[in-house]
Amino acid sequence: MDFEAELQKFQPSLDIEKAEDAIYGNSMTDVTDLLQSIMNGQAKGGNNSVEWVEES
Repeated sequence: MDFEAELQKFQPSLDIEKAEDAIYGNSMTDVTDLLQSIMNGQAKGGNNSVEWVEES
């Protein structure tokens, strides 16, 4: 098997590219964001309320 020839024929899957865009382009709040927001609020002595952001 000629690996060099096979590598030249390689075409990435469009489904994978779409999935990457959806994953990396997502700006939903996760647990880490919530914890950082809580910790920043406590450090400043301010309100500990946290806003949850979810995009559809």
